[in-house]
Amino acid sequence: MEMAISNLQDTVFSSLRISKDQLLNEMAILLAKQQLSEFSMEIEYFEKKYGKNFSQFDCEFRTQEASYEKENDWMSWKFAVESRSYIQIQNVSTGYSSINSSFVTNAAL
Repeated sequence: MEMAISNLQDTVFSSLRISKDQLLNEMAILLAKQQLSEFSMEIEYFEKKYGKNFSQFDCEFRTQEASYEKENDWMSWKFAVESRSYIQIQNVSTGYSSINSSFVTNAAL
């Protein structure tokens, strides 16, 4: 059974023209891109909801008494902003600032 799986994996990787290590790297990049997109969409949602960016909302939030909804939104928004920033910094520090995916290109061939 293991031999059959190994042969299948070799066939798939060969047809995609990609190694197992390359596949893992590409999957990590795709996951980072997905998370980046999700955090960006959440940030956009809050910017539209409140008509301001997080810094403006944060200043207002800290100087006024906030409702439970605003406090909950502040925590979610803050997490999304910080997480997006972290992913962007990691991408730059690992050399994936332009995050291109050769896996997707090779898979389409």
